[in-house]
Amino acid sequence: MAESRLQRWSRRKAEADRKTDPASAPSAEPVPSPEEQERALNEALSEQEILDKYGLPDPDNIELGTDVTGFMRKEIPDLLRRKALRSLWKSNPVLAVLDGLNDYDEDFTDAGMTVKGAKTLYKVGQGLIDKTRKIDAQLENPVDAPVETPDPVEAVRTAEKPEPRVAVDPLPDERSVESSVGEADVDVVPHYRPRMRFE
Repeated sequence: MAESRLQRWSRRKAEADRKTDPASAPSAEPVPSPEEQERALNEALSEQEILDKYGLPDPDNIELGTDVTGFMRKEIPDLLRRKALRSLWKSNPVLAVLDGLNDYDEDFTDAGMTVKGAKTLYKVGQGLIDKTRKIDAQLENPVDAPVETPDPVEAVRTAEKPEPRVAVDPLPDERSVESSVGEADVDVVPHYRPRMRFE
């Protein structure tokens, strides 16, 4: 039986995999850079040997104005770099002072404590208090609810408002059309349009 396209592709792929030499294949591990190799060698040395090798000052005797850029090289171990920076920050108190421009220094997880005078509906042991529950209870027990006295100013305002009128004209009869031809319309009721009022 003849070989299909898929079988032929699979056979050729298997042959190509067998021919590939594992030594010529690219390795999975990346080759470390020369700085990283030098750093690995320096970590085995003592501090004094590293200082002599690169001509760096003693990190314990760093004063204000001492050049510390040599400690920032990639070949220098982290422990020695941190020791030099710690001595630099101790040499000048201005370097250790925060300028107040650090936006994320404060704890914003507790919003109630960041704002003075903030009120909340949360009660310890009860959770958030539902104010509508009190109103519902008052509506269910009207005897216990306080009696509200009407506001006299509001009563006067509501009394002054005219009732809206809707002008509906009846369909004209033949008799009323004949009688109204000679008469002028004297009683014209204006259409009431409610206005919005802001207080």
